[in-house]
Amino acid sequence: MTDPASVDWAAYVDIASAAIGLPIDPSLRAGVVANLERMAQVAQALEPVVLTDTDEAAGVFRP
Repeated sequence: MTDPASVDWAAYVDIASAAIGLPIDPSLRAGVVANLERMAQVAQALEPVVLTDTDEAAGVFRP
């Protein structure tokens, strides 16, 4: 995976939103960028986890 810190998330938001025709309110844009940055960090942390064909999602979440 690409290092999330090396991605220009603001440019990604502009390009992706234009590509799918999704206007983003300028007052919300910073939050969209921040959430993408956070999601990329979470994905990077989970990437090393190896799942097998027999792994299944839990039916009920119990912390």
